[in-house]
Amino acid sequence: MSGSTPASCADYHVAWICPVADLELLPARLMLDEEHPTPPYDTHYDENTYLCGTISGHAVVVATCPQGGTGNVNAGRLTGPMFKTFPNIRMAVLVGVGGGIPREEVPDEPLDDIHLGDVVVGWPGDDGPACVYHERGKAKVDGEFHMVGTIQNPDWRLTQALSILASDHEMGKTTFEVQLRRLQRTKRAKKFAHPGLENDKLFRAEHHHVGSYGSGCKDCDASKLVERPQRTEENLETLVFHQGRIATGNAVIQDAELRDKIRARCNGALCVEMEAAGVDASRRCLVVRGISNYADSHKNDLWRAHAAGNAAAPQTFVGRGKQLALLNAHILSEGCCRYAVYGLGGCGKTALALEIAYRTREQQPQRAVFWVPAISQADFEQAYREIGLLLRIPDITDAKADVKTLVKARLSDESFGQWLVIVDNADDDSILFSPLKGGKDGDRLIDYLPYSQKGSLIFTTRVVKAAHNLAANNVIELGMFDREDAKEVLRTRLFEKYQHLVEDEVIADEFLDMLTCLALAIVQAAAFINQNDIQLSEYIQLYRASEQQATQLLSEEFQDQGRYQEMKNPIATTWYISFDQITSRDELAAEYLSFMACTANNDIPESMLPVEESQLKQTKAIGTLKAYAFITERRFIRDEHAFQQEQTQMLKRSFNIHPLVHLAMRGWLKSQNQWLVLEEIVPNGDYRTREMWTPYLPHAKYVMGVPEIFEQDIGLELLERVGGCELMLGRYRAAEGTYRQMLVRAVSLFGEENPGTANNKDTIHTLGNLGSLFSDLDKNEEAEQIFQEILAITNKVFGKEHPHTIGTMNSLAKLLWELDRYEEAEQICRDSLALAKKTFGKEHPITLTGMGNLARVLLDTCKYEEIEQMFLETLGLAVKALGKEHPTTQNCLEIYIDTLNSWDVVRVCCLRTTVASAVLALGRNIIRVRCLRAAVSGAVLALGWDVVDICRLRTAVASAVLTFDRDVGIHSFSPTSQWLSGHGH
Repeated sequence: MSGSTPASCADYHVAWICPVADLELLPARLMLDEEHPTPPYDTHYDENTYLCGTISGHAVVVATCPQGGTGNVNAGRLTGPMFKTFPNIRMAVLVGVGGGIPREEVPDEPLDDIHLGDVVVGWPGDDGPACVYHERGKAKVDGEFHMVGTIQNPDWRLTQALSILASDHEMGKTTFEVQLRRLQRTKRAKKFAHPGLENDKLFRAEHHHVGSYGSGCKDCDASKLVERPQRTEENLETLVFHQGRIATGNAVIQDAELRDKIRARCNGALCVEMEAAGVDASRRCLVVRGISNYADSHKNDLWRAHAAGNAAAPQTFVGRGKQLALLNAHILSEGCCRYAVYGLGGCGKTALALEIAYRTREQQPQRAVFWVPAISQADFEQAYREIGLLLRIPDITDAKADVKTLVKARLSDESFGQWLVIVDNADDDSILFSPLKGGKDGDRLIDYLPYSQKGSLIFTTRVVKAAHNLAANNVIELGMFDREDAKEVLRTRLFEKYQHLVEDEVIADEFLDMLTCLALAIVQAAAFINQNDIQLSEYIQLYRASEQQATQLLSEEFQDQGRYQEMKNPIATTWYISFDQITSRDELAAEYLSFMACTANNDIPESMLPVEESQLKQTKAIGTLKAYAFITERRFIRDEHAFQQEQTQMLKRSFNIHPLVHLAMRGWLKSQNQWLVLEEIVPNGDYRTREMWTPYLPHAKYVMGVPEIFEQDIGLELLERVGGCELMLGRYRAAEGTYRQMLVRAVSLFGEENPGTANNKDTIHTLGNLGSLFSDLDKNEEAEQIFQEILAITNKVFGKEHPHTIGTMNSLAKLLWELDRYEEAEQICRDSLALAKKTFGKEHPITLTGMGNLARVLLDTCKYEEIEQMFLETLGLAVKALGKEHPTTQNCLEIYIDTLNSWDVVRVCCLRTTVASAVLALGRNIIRVRCLRAAVSGAVLALGWDVVDICRLRTAVASAVLTFDRDVGIHSFSPTSQWLSGHGH
């Protein structure tokens, strides 16, 4: 059925009857995957009280007899109105305890005979009745008794399911041996534990109990015990169920000889009980009974709870064998040792602690096990009070009693015996280590933990620092499940009709990888799948559809019997609690986590984190996040020379944040404006510092993909910087994609040509970057189209004399010049230069740049005299207005250096004086001098051996070198004969 709550009584199809309210109701209730409010019904006719819920997708109604009102008659009173109130019940199960009837011939195998704690299912499979009235028949004078009363067999759907279950059991596919775990995750867990093999005693039928009821069999004759193969401690891990006939009557059987007669009358019955006949009067049912006694005079209540729990058979604990072995060894060791289990919230620490508690209780029944939650001081003290009441410590109920001191003293007394105390959820170590509110000076909860050579302490915590504070080096890190254990957790948590989904390895692996094999995340997702009747693949699609949707899935509330009722179950909420603790203790750690949540989750460089002057604070902040298992560190050396030089080794640190933590924190930090930090730390693409900023790019690109950033203008600067960095690294295709993305955002935010928009220059600037990039990529047609588009926009929006317009004209002219369209390029250059001179004057950088661009065009149209005149004018203006070292001045010279490298130009000897003048005007510039030397070499080849002209050029360069710097290599310029001698003159 779907995951929606049934709306009426007619929607329930399975009835679960547990006659003994104080014993059998709890296991039944814990079997429910979820509970529903009971639908309205006619309470004038039906005075029963019901519990409703689902089990593996089936809508189930649970009912029990009034306390003390057992037997066939009361069962009939219960089920008569029940089946009318719930008219569509198709299957009924009667689950509880019963008396075991040992087999007439003792089997060779210990698991084949009936033992206390076993389960008998009423279905012999021999064509005979499942249940019989052992009191209804004909008594003959010769002592024979002929049975005449039988009960209808169970519904065929239940017997069919039972057949499959039996087959699975034979193949080892069932997990009965550990299916008591959910039962034992309650405050009354102790009552369902195995009482121990030494308490499983079967006496011969003729030997009656000695002593009062419930006094144990210490006075009974041990020689009268039935000799049969004994079960071992290993068998405690195996839940044994038998299929056989069940005898029902109206009286409790406490006579072994009568019991054996019933076995003979009922053709080998394995169990005797007293409610099945009452239920059958209304509907067929399957009877399931846990064996709590041997239906003899030795009967006591020791096995009743364990048997009831086995009959209910709830879900299971999976994996963690290595950790369980370590903890078990710790408990068995001498001395009062402490052990701590730590790990990320939701990894299964509490479940592991519960499992070791159950195993300890089963394997060491003589050892008392106590559970103390350390969520708060109040929880700790309440647990101590319950321990005191359980142990019946004198004066514990006194309002003025010091409960903590009394409990500590009792457990610290060696005469008490063996014990195990589990302190769960010790995440906030201030609860245990801080002075108590209202207590004596210096009193702490940690000081009230008991100490005894016969005791053991186990702590669970999310924080590795707390683990070491509590248990020194005796700590266990609990990580994610391995793949196989994760699959088993998923399988056991899914309703039965969905469990086959785990067999699709591709889908199951993708599902588990997505949830990082984290225990609580798997349990939460399985609950969502069960409740909403969907497939694993559908859950994956929902999760991956959007970040917001994934965060909502991680925040879905669900019910889990193994977790505290007062605590929220969603995995995201679990981490929010940890984040609150971090925020209150370490503001820098909280700031770092907030920042990391706004980057990609892998390889976050330490240098990218917000700057903190104190190295100690930064180290502690990183340590805090690692202690909570939110982040892990990855170390690697980026400087290859560091391998060879230890003294100069540069070890770079970076971090990964857990993917689900990353997602959950982002959901909480949507209001935080951390994106601006990335905008500031990503440079404009300085090639000299590329080793530092290259690792930042994946994080900047990740932020660029966040929908919230798309809706704001703060991402444009970041996009532009990323594009510049990609260009600097030669990643042209990536840069093109970035600029296109920037253009889409700019147009979306500001429009293409809205004069009233102050920021629409970003749109134009982005178009300009994209046009330049297309030009560099030789996408000339696209580049020209973009520049023409920009020119049209700037003319319309800003006018012809605006810097944007003139700059675009220069870019377009440069492109046309590169395409050998000289006439068009020259006209645009002259137009832009005229506008620049008019608007900004001759000495403005835009004007000087325009003059240089025009010179390039004139060079290719062989207008050398105009070039020389323009060169002298431009360089003089640049030096006067901007200085020798200004980029625009250097750019002007760069243009003319390029011209001198052209063979056509160096043929024009009139430029020789221009070169010398340029060098002298610019002052020291070694790079330019070297370029001039190359130009002279080019002149030799271009002019032939015109010594007069060559010498003039040489003299100009040599003079510059003497003026600037002698270390350039002046000897290579003198004397003339030496320089020419290598050329055969």
